[in-house]
Amino acid sequence: MAGSGRAQLRDGAEALLRVEDLVAEFPAGRKQVVHAVSSVSFDVAEGETLGIVGESGCGKSTVARSIIRLNPIRSGRVVYRGQNLAELEGEALRRVRPNLQMIFQDPISSLNPRRRVRDVIGEGLAVWGDDRGTWSRDRIDELMAAVGVDPRFGGRYPHQFSGGQCQRIGIARALALDPEVLICDEPVSALDVSIQAQILNLLQDMKCRYGLTVLFISHDLAVVKNVSDRIVVMYLGKVCEIGAADELYERPVHPYTRALLASIPDPAATVDVSEGDIGGELPSPVNPPEGCRFHTRCPRATELCRQTEPSMARVGDGDHFAACHHPVLVAAPAPR
Repeated sequence: MAGSGRAQLRDGAEALLRVEDLVAEFPAGRKQVVHAVSSVSFDVAEGETLGIVGESGCGKSTVARSIIRLNPIRSGRVVYRGQNLAELEGEALRRVRPNLQMIFQDPISSLNPRRRVRDVIGEGLAVWGDDRGTWSRDRIDELMAAVGVDPRFGGRYPHQFSGGQCQRIGIARALALDPEVLICDEPVSALDVSIQAQILNLLQDMKCRYGLTVLFISHDLAVVKNVSDRIVVMYLGKVCEIGAADELYERPVHPYTRALLASIPDPAATVDVSEGDIGGELPSPVNPPEGCRFHTRCPRATELCRQTEPSMARVGDGDHFAACHHPVLVAAPAPR
């Protein structure tokens, strides 16, 4: 199963955002390094929702924060509309940032507790002024109403709102500068189950209303399936599988993807993804395994997996790719 690490990338003309061989590392003391993201590549077409999924610690959030340069990038490219964001500094980077906005995982701590909600939402407008839109009460009221927060409460502070309401405020803040790309870093994981569906529906509505391109990050495959057009599966800083959402759920080929799917209770499942318990713990990103990083937990691992890192290659005839020496190839399900 040979192939390039960038095999899954589409023609540059199709992609609004391209991540190419992204590497992000952090010092861990005593000359050790955390290999958080290692040679990750994917692209996102305009108007598409790309889901990124994997266990905690796999590098999902680091990828998101590296794209908008909140984290340092050791190497690789992040290309947005022909500009390599990894090379931009100072005013050049500042001017492109309004086009890529982020919604954070913890809705309460992501809001400044000392500022009134109206000022939190309008901060970007106040900074950019007429370059990006007039900073006005009407604009902020419009955003608050769009996300389901009564504009009459704009003078309150974040601690006076619930977690779900704070996330709505965070969404309004992210939309204030009319971004093209919205990065959602586990936007519902800190919320009650009863509120999660409301926020997911709101994000879908905002995507349609404002014509957004979305990166949706989560550890929950069931959530990602419902909102994504394509899905990237990550493990220990690497991409192990990528494909259209329906295809990946109906024909998962990487043992790790199949193990994730097997963990989701689904009485209506039409595909057997049982692979046995993968067991064990996620290896340390300070000292990741040689060869395939999943081989220490994989039920199909061989000596080849332990010695040689698999390349990303196409599976079947579509845009479905996996990095595995022993993919589980299954026939497409019969039409229902």
